[in-house]
Amino acid sequence: MSGFNPWAGPSEVAPVASPVVERSARVWKPGAQVSMVSGLPIVDADGEDCGLWVVAAHGGAGATSWARLLSAGDAGVSWPRPVSVTRAVVVARSSLVGLQAAQVAAIQWASGQVAGVELVGLILGADAPGRMPKDLVDLRRRVAGAYPKVWQVGFQNNWRSHLAWNTPVCREVGRVLKDISLIRKEV
Repeated sequence: MSGFNPWAGPSEVAPVASPVVERSARVWKPGAQVSMVSGLPIVDADGEDCGLWVVAAHGGAGATSWARLLSAGDAGVSWPRPVSVTRAVVVARSSLVGLQAAQVAAIQWASGQVAGVELVGLILGADAPGRMPKDLVDLRRRVAGAYPKVWQVGFQNNWRSHLAWNTPVCREVGRVLKDISLIRKEV
């Protein structure tokens, strides 16, 4: 069923004729079965037209580091209100707070509150070394369903003591930079 919203309550989802429910949340468009009255603030982009903005779903998500690595605008913990249509990538940590904040950001965008912003995807950075706790894996899967593309990046230990943009880029980070570079070239 196109436009299925895994976060909507049962009263907001149309009945399904067959027992198989196809989740196609990745094709959501602004305003599709979503309503929200709060979320990240929306801030004027001050005439900047950088083409890509990095939006932190929460404080400490790494938006400044990713903005510098991507040569993109740093919207901080807010959505840009662009002069013309622009693209944005949301950044969050893989902690409970980070995943919940990424979920709120996706709902806010899907509700149509973030006019003029095309959502590119979510960069989900590990909040600690090692595997993600099992109780967060399902939440990560649900949150990922709301984004067109999700990049999961392992814990970057060298970013703790060095500026991310002044350290060599590992293969995982390089893949994100390459993917987003290709997306930026798309018309």
